[in-house]
Amino acid sequence: MKVLFLETVEGSGTRGEVKTVANGYARNYLLPRGYAAPATPAILKRAAKLAAEEEQRQLSLDEQARRLVGKLDGQTLVCAVRVGEQGRLYGSVTNADIAEKAGEILGEELDRRRVLLPEVIRQVGLYSVPLRLSRNVTAEVQVAVVDVDAPEGVEAAVEALLAVPEEPEEMATGADGAASAADTAADGVSEQGQSSADSATSEAAGSAADQPEDSAAS
Repeated sequence: MKVLFLETVEGSGTRGEVKTVANGYARNYLLPRGYAAPATPAILKRAAKLAAEEEQRQLSLDEQARRLVGKLDGQTLVCAVRVGEQGRLYGSVTNADIAEKAGEILGEELDRRRVLLPEVIRQVGLYSVPLRLSRNVTAEVQVAVVDVDAPEGVEAAVEALLAVPEEPEEMATGADGAASAADTAADGVSEQGQSSADSATSEAAGSAADQPEDSAAS
């Protein structure tokens, strides 16, 4: 069924958009809730106006979202939780937990559906989590998951996570160099072993050739 979306439905259509959807989806969900209407000639006359209004609304939402990005910039969301052996959590950190922590920084509630967490966090550590603050604006936030009962304290545990240095680029070059040196050494050993084997074979052949002559002479 072809319908005109009267409201934006996430994942389906935006306000003012004309789109063909499954008949059951339209009859059982979109039409009863007033999210869309059948795309009749009379209804379609409203499409351009609704689309223009939606565009302006989205521009406003994107601008608000960019201001929120500014508040989150450089911030670390700290989740202090109970931790068991090998750094595994008693439970997990979910998108709702992260939304709550982000809301404390933003000064307003953040819908947990805005947190694009692929799977719950079950291990202490530092994580980069995307937040979709509007349809066109996404921000990455840093989430530090630490033991609430850390002997050194939560703040010190977070600082320890943030202080872990990244591997310098030259380390990779050094590793390549070490690998090359190892290959060269291996080649040298191989060539030396082959050379020694060749010499031993030649000497053995020479001794075998000389032995009959010695026997005949005696």
